[in-house]
Amino acid sequence: MNTKSIKNLKLKVKNCGLFFAFILHFTFYIFNCFFSGCATLPKEPSKPKVYLEVPANEYKPLAKELSVTFIDVGQGDSIFIKTPDGKTILIDAGGTPYWKQSDYDPGEEAVVPFLESQKIKKLDFVIATHADGDHIGGIPAVLKRFSIGLLYENGIVSDQPEYEEMHKVIDSERIVTSVLKQNDSFYIDSSVNFEILSPPRDFYFEGENNNAIAIRLIYGDVSFLFTADIEYESEDNILKIYGDKVRSNILKIGHHGSATSTSEKFLKAVNPEIAVISVGARNNFGHPYSGVLAKLQDADINIYRTDEDGNITVRTDGKKFIIESEKNP
Repeated sequence: MNTKSIKNLKLKVKNCGLFFAFILHFTFYIFNCFFSGCATLPKEPSKPKVYLEVPANEYKPLAKELSVTFIDVGQGDSIFIKTPDGKTILIDAGGTPYWKQSDYDPGEEAVVPFLESQKIKKLDFVIATHADGDHIGGIPAVLKRFSIGLLYENGIVSDQPEYEEMHKVIDSERIVTSVLKQNDSFYIDSSVNFEILSPPRDFYFEGENNNAIAIRLIYGDVSFLFTADIEYESEDNILKIYGDKVRSNILKIGHHGSATSTSEKFLKAVNPEIAVISVGARNNFGHPYSGVLAKLQDADINIYRTDEDGNITVRTDGKKFIIESEKNP
């Protein structure tokens, strides 16, 4: 056998050895997976959380304060905002849907008394996020009691009774209305900015919830995301348009903590320090959904709930903030 043949034979043997080594390694990997579970790539780490909440005894405001109160209206939403320059904004006013056949009006019995306790005479802006009764059913009582600068809607006409009732009062009180859509942005006063993240300008989702007005409020280093009743479809659209620009310190959980809102990717993008759930005690819907609560707990997010904490107020100077709850001071 000549030298060239010997070299070829050695090369074949070497290649065969490599092949059998690969087969042996692959077999061991499959065997290990079967009994121990295959190793997976590590998850992408979440962005560092910015912790701006401080204990009340350590909070010494360095500038004029913004206050945001999540009003306990039972199974519904209502948020009152007072800016550093004294502008007043009400987002929704709770309500009891007609199908419940109840005389209880959270607008009359919860929102109006709260506003009166704050010595409010005029609301510069009222925002009706969408036509669901548990969000706008209480607005007529508010419109009748206070002077209103401007009422914002999502621009979608609805046949829901609460929507029709609200517009009867709008007409009788001669209240000026306007529409908010995605990419609208404006300063409420010299230091507080509103960014409208939803609904889209050029199409509508099916159903009321995903067409609700979602708002990001920014004051200095502190930001809030008010999500009304938006669900996965709207969340996905917001992420597609804004990406991680949705990052906010305080997140109002969508649709009272239902199973159809607060996807993992949306929660990861917002990366909040605080979650507020506006929900009624022992409600008929099982809100908040246990899976949503588990997501929040796994992400180390502090949870506040109106059914457990009553009215929840965030006070901030744009650098730090404190949270005051009615039932658990």
